[in-house]
Amino acid sequence: MPWSKLSLLQDPTNISDQKERIIRDLQREADRQEKARILEQRRLSSSSPDIIVSSLNEKTLSSSSSTISSTSTTSIMNTNFPFKWGELFKNLAFGGCIGSITGSVFGFMDGMRMAGQSEVLKNASNVAKGKYLMEGTTRSATMFGAFFGGFHCVKYGIRVAFDPGDYPEMGLAGAISLGGLMCKPNFRPAVPYATMLIFMDSFHLVMRDFRKD
Repeated sequence: MPWSKLSLLQDPTNISDQKERIIRDLQREADRQEKARILEQRRLSSSSPDIIVSSLNEKTLSSSSSTISSTSTTSIMNTNFPFKWGELFKNLAFGGCIGSITGSVFGFMDGMRMAGQSEVLKNASNVAKGKYLMEGTTRSATMFGAFFGGFHCVKYGIRVAFDPGDYPEMGLAGAISLGGLMCKPNFRPAVPYATMLIFMDSFHLVMRDFRKD
């Protein structure tokens, strides 16, 4: 008998009867606790299908969202080159950097040639000649940087959309870029230099394939 039940003894002379009564009370209390435990287990088991269904719904939604996010980065024609903004900006930065450097050289060479041929520039001061060379170099660097950066962006777009191969995408991008340059009459004198830039890029591609072989 638990010590906590000794206070329930009413008649010290009839301890055996009171002991049986206390044991029966303890047994009924144990039965009530067991029934409460069984009911709680049934309640949890009945609510578990809802939990499983909700977890399955969450998994389905997460898988569908991951599928949507993955398909948003795929290419238009299901090529091996998914579109990525980082790659686009990388191509733009590379083309713009190379085009600006090459364009500044072309602009400086044209400025020196014009300074030697023009009678006005021959009689001008050194400060005026330097200003003329700087303006021509800056203008040429900006134009060729924009042209070659656009050329690499167009080439990357063709690769993502169609993936025709290195040489076809080079030809298509070159035709589109040179066509856009020839639309402006002021830019047409720069077409030979722009064509030279594209040939330099093509030569780099040929040498890369030659080293692979």
